[in-house]
Amino acid sequence: MKYLLLIFGVCALTAFQEKKEENVFICKSVASERYHLKKTCRGLSTCKTEIKTIVRKKAESYGRTLCKIEAKQLQGK
Repeated sequence: MKYLLLIFGVCALTAFQEKKEENVFICKSVASERYHLKKTCRGLSTCKTEIKTIVRKKAESYGRTLCKIEAKQLQGK
């Protein structure tokens, strides 16, 4: 009975946890097509407009994809 209550308690606590959304960086230029994991990414150095922080899912909904430089770095790990 104690184990059943413990399992129920753990399930109840984890069911209501909010998932932390990942923030990414985008250049607000009209021609920009990528999002970046780090604000210091070399790909953002050419941005002539504002660099904005948004949620990754939102960036992807705008049609943005991960920066090729950072994608290669992730594959190398």
